[in-house]
Amino acid sequence: MLVRRYRSTGLLVVLLVAGAFIGGALGALFAQYLPFLALGETVGFTPTTLNLSVLKLTVGLSLRITVAGVLGILFGYFLYRQL
Repeated sequence: MLVRRYRSTGLLVVLLVAGAFIGGALGALFAQYLPFLALGETVGFTPTTLNLSVLKLTVGLSLRITVAGVLGILFGYFLYRQL
């Protein structure tokens, strides 16, 4: 008999983000001993300012993707699959 389990998308997002943060933190912590964990690339766009005379708005976004972060995301996904 096939049993369907309901898993929310929100839980998946939380686990992936938590895995990325934990993986990134562990990668920074152990980069001295395992330098390949800190290998990565930064993607995003530079801050852009919109000046409307009354309101000044600055928006920018950058994301650093490292080996440790990707491993953390994979761990979060496998944890999600096990639930």
